[in-house]
Amino acid sequence: MSYRSSVKRWNPLLGEWIIIAPATGVRPWSGAVVSSSPNELPVHDPDCYLCPGVIRASGEVNPNYDGIYVFDNDYPSLSMNTAQDESSEQKTPEHPARGICRVVCFTPKHNVTFAEMTTDEVHAVFMSFYDQFEELSAIEEIQHVMIFENRGKIIGVSNPHPHGQIYCTDFVPRIPATRYAHALLHKREKDTCIFCKIIEDELADGRRIITENDDFVAFTPYFARLSYEVFIFPRRHVPFITELSVKEIQSLAAIHKEMMVRFDNLFQMPFPNITVFQNAPCSSKINPESYHFHIEFLPPLRSPDKLKYMAGFESGGGNIVNPIFPEESAEALRNVSTIHYLKRNQ
Repeated sequence: MSYRSSVKRWNPLLGEWIIIAPATGVRPWSGAVVSSSPNELPVHDPDCYLCPGVIRASGEVNPNYDGIYVFDNDYPSLSMNTAQDESSEQKTPEHPARGICRVVCFTPKHNVTFAEMTTDEVHAVFMSFYDQFEELSAIEEIQHVMIFENRGKIIGVSNPHPHGQIYCTDFVPRIPATRYAHALLHKREKDTCIFCKIIEDELADGRRIITENDDFVAFTPYFARLSYEVFIFPRRHVPFITELSVKEIQSLAAIHKEMMVRFDNLFQMPFPNITVFQNAPCSSKINPESYHFHIEFLPPLRSPDKLKYMAGFESGGGNIVNPIFPEESAEALRNVSTIHYLKRNQ
């Protein structure tokens, strides 16, 4: 029995090799499998600490909100209430973990997802992201603002209510910092944007393009680390979400919703996903112009019932093995319906 040969592809954003090994995707499997149950959640759950009018574990009471609700995380990983860092002069490796963590409830409805919301509702969420980034990135001590959504129990989500989070840090996290460094080097050496070059190459090739509109393009990158990894990039070069026009944010909401529907339709299930809004670092010490704002989807599934695990070679060595060629996963996502499977089955 023969399989397509493994190849390695260079990821210019992280400066590392990605291994594409299709034979690993058909290995005999006796390990854990994923099961997905239908969405049978109530519109309002009085035991959900994100629903309107509910008392959270902290004792705070949610307002009876009818749109988007943003609040500071009751149990944050980072806080501005910790002491100012005075240890740097002492050369100690331990410093206060200062920052801001917020929760963004997308809707008062407990039982919907981005894929099931209207484009106008998604647009309203993105405008909230816009406002939050504008406010938080202006804080002098904050160097990076990451907006993200974790979706699905297998991701580790503790609450199914549709929501995202914002982590603001007084340092730039490793992956954005690495991407920024490679983008800056490319800009200095070739006087072009490395992200714009990737978009240009993907559009010219065409095989990994999933969908596009006047302002954005969604594709599985040539160097995808995960089986169904997808980027959404604006065609226009902007480093921050706050530099998008109102029209562009509307276009972004439309293509984002479409991608979420495509993901759900791929395996006819609520698709577990990590969605990250990648803005340039906001430190006043850097020039953000070499960075290109984008959204990345990092789903953990390699098939309808199997997760992608980072085992010995990947955790110990750091290089990722992807069991599916990006061209094939892009084709699969491109060929699914843009009408959500739950609506088609009604």
